[in-house]
This record gives sequence, structure tokens and C-alpha cells, in this order.
Amino acid sequence: MSFRALGIPEISLRHLKAMLLVAKYRNLTKAAAKLNRSQTAITKAISELERDLGVELFDRSSTGMIPTIYGSILAKRVERVAAEFEAAGEAYLDYKKGARQQQNNPIFSMEVSYKRLAAVIALHDRKDIGAAASLLGITRAAVYSSLRQLEELLDLPIFERSPYGFSSTAYCRVLVRHVKLAFSQLRHALDELDSLNGVTSGHLVIGTLPYTRTIMTPRAITRVLEESPGLRISTEEGPYALLEAALRCGELDLIVGAIRPLQADDDLITEKLFEDRLSVIARRGHPLEQRRGLSFSDLQRYSWVLPASNSPSRQLFDKLLEVEGLEAPACVIETSSLSNVRGLLLESDRLALLSEHQIYYEKKYGLLGALPLELRDTYRPIGVTMRAHTPPSPAAELFLKCIRGVALDLLHDEQSNERAAAAASS
Repeated sequence: MSFRALGIPEISLRHLKAMLLVAKYRNLTKAAAKLNRSQTAITKAISELERDLGVELFDRSSTGMIPTIYGSILAKRVERVAAEFEAAGEAYLDYKKGARQQQNNPIFSMEVSYKRLAAVIALHDRKDIGAAASLLGITRAAVYSSLRQLEELLDLPIFERSPYGFSSTAYCRVLVRHVKLAFSQLRHALDELDSLNGVTSGHLVIGTLPYTRTIMTPRAITRVLEESPGLRISTEEGPYALLEAALRCGELDLIVGAIRPLQADDDLITEKLFEDRLSVIARRGHPLEQRRGLSFSDLQRYSWVLPASNSPSRQLFDKLLEVEGLEAPACVIETSSLSNVRGLLLESDRLALLSEHQIYYEKKYGLLGALPLELRDTYRPIGVTMRAHTPPSPAAELFLKCIRGVALDLLHDEQSNERAAAAASS
């Protein structure tokens, strides 16, 4: 596996730093003086970067080095790359008391090789030297070498041995988070350069929560690929806490599903697409399917399939029981897997708490349906969670456009069905 497969573009950080300063000063002499390098070295770095990227980053003239549109876009992203390394350096002072001039440390000043950083990320993720080496396609000795060099530069241990392999120290976790965010900015920069040529490219990674996995996210992905068939798309499934951690360190571009409340100073933001209400779901032919005047107390003797106790929908369910003055069900199976829910319902008279959007196809083909019972105050905001201070990549922007359209279509369909049902009952 290559560095790029790990999400690390194979581009010199030193070259990028040189490019950023040339773009800032528009002058080779000033940039070279700031970097304490020769003009020849800076000129060579810019030329190699342009060759690697396949674009002209500067217009050379007697008045200086003027960034092209490619150069301007790249410089904006590299500023954010540099900011992540600077943030890692500021955090370092909390772990290394008495440290001075951390801004001159090659790690925080972008003077270290991306290969060294990649080895640390791989070891952090895999917790095993052999697995890290295999992931990157390098030798175990190369991983050890990178580890030793970075620990010498930091004058801190960043890994500890344990019976279970290598475990990251507290500062290592901080460093890896900032470095991953820096590399995610660099990936977005490359995608933006491609988009200037009319091609939306790159790798879009979407975190999906249970609500959106049936119809909403698949339909949005289909629309994205209709516009940009060359785009690579991956989805990650898991508990919200794990997806949020992956989003914060740049491993995910966004999360789609029930949104959570955030603190005012949080580095995440949410966009609500619409609100959805929960329903009691059962198999077709369930004894309660045709029950007239169905009440919540009629459900008490049945077993339930419910989401985890810390999920927003489960909290709404528990609050509803409290309002109704009812005890919690005696038999509960907890799962977030729709395939498990489907099997458990089809093979029994169990009930489940889901949105009707989650059983879109089961309802369409007559397998499952919602019981005729309104669950009051069970609305949940459905939307997208993103990083607050990171502009979305072109691929993420396209996905946002498509999923907004899907949400609008689903809302219109729901309103049409409600009008039709009201007309039929009257």
C-alpha cells in the first residue's frame, strides 16, 4: 500500500512551505531570506512542485512571482496545513515543559519528511511495527528509524510498548490528529486544482448513521456519480462517537444522519436538512396491524428491537414512556443494524423503533410497515455534520448539493403521501 492510499499525498512539505512564502511575498529573495535558504534552492523547490502537480503555480516577471489561479488556491490550503503544524507545536508546550522555540522544530515548521510522519500515523493506527510497515510498503527498520528521529526532535516518547503492541502517548494522539488534518487539507488542495480543469476528483469519505443508510445517502451518492463518475466514494459506519473522532482528525469529510447538539465554541458545525418522526415498525400481518384505536399501552406485552441507550432516538423513546407513565419493555434487543432489525421483525411479533425512511424498501415491497400509532414529540433533526474551519473539498461540495436535493425530494414525497392519506380518510 502506498502513502497516498493512507491519505498522504507524496509531496514535499518543504517545497510546499517554500511555495507558500513565495506566494506571500511574491519575491524569491524575501522568501529565501525568511527560510534561510538560497534563491537557487527555492527556485528548484518551486519547479519540482510544479512538475509534480502538472500546473504552473507562478507567473514569473521582472516585478516578481505572481501566483496563478492554481498557486492562489494551493497557497490558501497550504496556509491551513501550516496552521495545523503550528497548533501541534503549541500543544507540544503543554507536554514538554520548558521547551523553547518550538516553531523552529522541523516537525512544526514543515521541514520534516512526510514519510516520517506517515510512519508515525501508521503505527498509531495499527499499533504494530510489522502492520505499519506493511501498510506503507516499507521495511520495519524504516518505521523504527522514523520513530527514533521524531522522538529525538521532540525529546519525548511518542509510543509505549505494551503486551498488546505499541500504544500512543497522550501527545502522540494530539500530534497525529493535527498531522492527519494537515494532510486532509493537502488532499483537498489537490482536488481543487483538478476541479479548475472541470474535473471533480479525489476520494470522498462519508460517515453514515443508521437513519440515512437505506435511501438518503445511497440516492445522494448515485447523483454525485452521475455528475462525476471518476470520483472515489467510501462510507464508514459505526457509533456516532467513533465517526465524530474520525471527522475531527480529517479521516471523514462529513457525517450524515441525526445531528447532535454542539457547544458554541465547537470546531464542528451542523446543517439541518429536515426533521423526521419515529414510528413503531412491525412485520406485515402483525396482530396489531389492523387494531383500531391503538394506544401505546397496547404495545407493552411485546418484545422490542431498539437502538442503543445513548442514541438520540432511544432517548426520545424513553422520554415517551415516561410521559405515558409506562415501564420500560421487559425484553429489549439493542442493535443499530437494519439487517438485524429486519430479520428480528420478520421472524417474530417484535416491534422496532425506526423512521419509515429506514424501511423504505421493506415498506415498498410489503415486508414491514408502521403501526397506526402516532409517537408524539419524537422528531429528530436530520442533517450533515462537518468541520467548522475547513472548507469542504470539491467532492464534498458536490455531495452536499446532491443530498440537499434528495432531502427536499423526500420531504415533498412525505407531504404528498400525507395529503393523499388525509383525502382518502375524508
